[in-house]
Amino acid sequence: MKVYFIRFIFFFAGIAYAHGQTDTLVDVGTYQLHFKIRKGKEAPIFFESGGALDAGQWDAIATILHQKLNATMITYDRQGFGSSGLDTTAFNIQNEAKGLHIALQKLGYANRDMLLVSHSLGAFYSILYASENPSTVKGILLLDPRIPSKADMRFASSVFKTLNRSNFSKNELGLYFVLAQMAQNSHLIRKKKIPSHIPVLVVMAEKGPFDNQADNDRFQEAQRRFIRTQKKGSLILAKGSAHNIPQDQPELVISEIEKFYRSYVGSAISSD
Repeated sequence: MKVYFIRFIFFFAGIAYAHGQTDTLVDVGTYQLHFKIRKGKEAPIFFESGGALDAGQWDAIATILHQKLNATMITYDRQGFGSSGLDTTAFNIQNEAKGLHIALQKLGYANRDMLLVSHSLGAFYSILYASENPSTVKGILLLDPRIPSKADMRFASSVFKTLNRSNFSKNELGLYFVLAQMAQNSHLIRKKKIPSHIPVLVVMAEKGPFDNQADNDRFQEAQRRFIRTQKKGSLILAKGSAHNIPQDQPELVISEIEKFYRSYVGSAISSD
């Protein structure tokens, strides 16, 4: 049943994206960011992809949610991925946030209420965005998020020691800079706080992203600790899912986003 569902939503996505999607590049100064936007009448859902992924991660899911909620769906390729550009001279998460803010201003969404949805490393960006835009973020849904911590910084530093830029092709430089900045970004985001009035839902994968069980245990325990610090936090387990929950269990992701959105963003919308 799951296989047929996935085939259906990807088939449907291909049809829907051919009708009514805005696909655009936005100049943010030293590079361009690539956005896909499906406009709706209700408040936007803004998606952040996993570390090495682009906006395509959300194509089918955003299409189905647009149909269910009549909400605007905003996906984009972060700097260095997909069709977005890369400024190698000033790459860090703070400058990425500035570029995103410029783009959202130009697109007319910078001051709009919205729900944030992110996967894995995308949690860093959602936490940063919420800390800087506390009045417009109405909720955050994190799918097997990477949580900044001292242990995460130590792990990131060990990864950095193995990197050699010459081993990355031109098309892989975005990944190189993400990996090279992991420890620094973890240190920065660890100091950021999600405002207490913002509801947060963590959907934790049953199977962690690492081959090493100790690292998987660390990854999951960080999520549990994080959600305990949130005044309006909750956590559910995606049973049977590996780290990429949007790929493994898209129907669960759609269901949880829809429920969360109706509860905290579009409560006036009637259910189907």
